[in-house]
Amino acid sequence: MTRKVIIIGNGPAGIEAARSAALAGAQVTLIGEGPVGGRAGWHSLLPSKVWLSAADALALVNEASELGLSTGGAPSPEPERILARIKAVKQAWNERQEAGLRDLGVEMVRGVATLDSATEITVRDGDGNPVARLEGDAIIIATGSVPIFPEGMRPDGKRVLAPRFASHLEALPDDIIVIGGGATGSEFAYLFNRLGVQVTWVVDQYGVLPDFVPEAGEFLAEALGRRGVKLVAGQPASRIEQDDEGVRVVTADGEVYRAAQAFLAIGRRADVRRLNVEAVGLKPGRLDALAVDEFMRTAVPSIYAIGDATGTPMLANGAMAEAWVAGRHAAGVPTPPFQPRTVVAAIYTEPQVAQVGTLERDGENSRSIRMPFKAGLKTHFLPGESDGFLELVYEAGNGRLMGGVAVGPHAADVLAPVAVALQMGATISDLAASGPAHPTIGELAFIAARAV
Repeated sequence: MTRKVIIIGNGPAGIEAARSAALAGAQVTLIGEGPVGGRAGWHSLLPSKVWLSAADALALVNEASELGLSTGGAPSPEPERILARIKAVKQAWNERQEAGLRDLGVEMVRGVATLDSATEITVRDGDGNPVARLEGDAIIIATGSVPIFPEGMRPDGKRVLAPRFASHLEALPDDIIVIGGGATGSEFAYLFNRLGVQVTWVVDQYGVLPDFVPEAGEFLAEALGRRGVKLVAGQPASRIEQDDEGVRVVTADGEVYRAAQAFLAIGRRADVRRLNVEAVGLKPGRLDALAVDEFMRTAVPSIYAIGDATGTPMLANGAMAEAWVAGRHAAGVPTPPFQPRTVVAAIYTEPQVAQVGTLERDGENSRSIRMPFKAGLKTHFLPGESDGFLELVYEAGNGRLMGGVAVGPHAADVLAPVAVALQMGATISDLAASGPAHPTIGELAFIAARAV
């Protein structure tokens, strides 16, 4: 019998869950407040990546002379044209996503959903009026997350910005204060600096990229420091004040930093408060996250949760991997459990920073091998800084891979074969025996394996 699967949230995770469930034979309904693509596709992730692409391209042009090329003048960013490109990419990508779902027979409903029972929901419009009542065999919560803004630090879209304003940044300031040392703060500190803005980067006592191994965050901080980013570390920002000249960011120790604008990237929480989850027996945990098992089921077996709704780490690729598992499982077909250790966490700065698996280097049960990026021939062809490192960690006894971290050009791509190796339970010898293309950035993992 065909199972009915209802998915709440039409961002990257919801789209992948709908696709996965439909391909597994389920009758799928996808609910979203806005157009297919969700907040990530229209307001945060996609627009920020277009800005990052512009920053990367500008850096390449500025470094072209290292390759023996003349550009005939210094290029500069044109925000109006970048915003036009964001609009075009958003429209094309999200229309493509929607068309693909329609081809699979996915029904799409616009509105805000609330849970009535473990199998029933009501969808309401923006005024709170019911527009649909749906019943399914399984419900998948993919509602994403919303930013956390403490009192005294709230964006206004003019002088105090947040990631969701990336589609509306019509002019670049002379200087800006970026608050937050996580993935988003790191990426925006990098892109503002690359685009010619003077950046002061305020991070708390946990430092730069606290979810990564310390050496990775330190490497990135030093690289951005060499390009002129002023790092203020160890004291969190406590409030933002505005005056005629711009903003004043006051840190916990009373220090004051001035700039034309401030950018906030200080954390997010799961967006589940409007779902009425308590009515069906679910109790959100820290930052409103819903606990799930290896198939993404909550404590209520017919209700699944994926992506940011399950808490940190909040990664789009991780959410999509969870969605594939949840969609198939909800459709009633065999599926392997979700393996979080195979999800690559990546920071799209330059140098890139990426990490996957377990990186416990205790000296007794594990071993590690670290190689400089310059061990690969391809890095010698690249302009700009090609320093960096790749480290692989493996079990001491049998050589089974445990994880890896990379800092350098295209670091996320370097770890792609490591993620596959982790999924397959491969050993360091298995990796060493493979024959990647030469010269490529992707062969660094294999070079490291052969050095063991």
